[in-house]
Amino acid sequence: MLMKNCPKCRQLMPYGKRYCDRCAPIVEQEREQQRARSMKRYNKYRDKKYEQFYHSKPWKLLSAKRLSVDKHCVFCGKPATEVDHIVEIQTTEGWALRLDWNNTRSLCHKCHDKRHKRFQSKKG
Repeated sequence: MLMKNCPKCRQLMPYGKRYCDRCAPIVEQEREQQRARSMKRYNKYRDKKYEQFYHSKPWKLLSAKRLSVDKHCVFCGKPATEVDHIVEIQTTEGWALRLDWNNTRSLCHKCHDKRHKRFQSKKG
């Protein structure tokens, strides 16, 4: 059996695992804490009006229904995981259409990020 050192505690462990059994829960807890800090920074600059809307029951029902009807991304055809507003709700017109079925579409996560130009390099 191939063995390697755990990157955290340097104990020998079987090859194929990222961390030993003792360090894996510690590393996962550290990752969760980092995610929580990151989301706290992100939400600090987010408008509460939109945050409350996306947590509202009417939006959750509409988005669940849209994903159950349109199971594939309208751009690439992969399984849809998110619901997008065609007219963004940050505009006056978009806010009025926020719960309109015809103003939503199903997208995969990757296409949704592309549409909103999230996490793209600033080069070129």
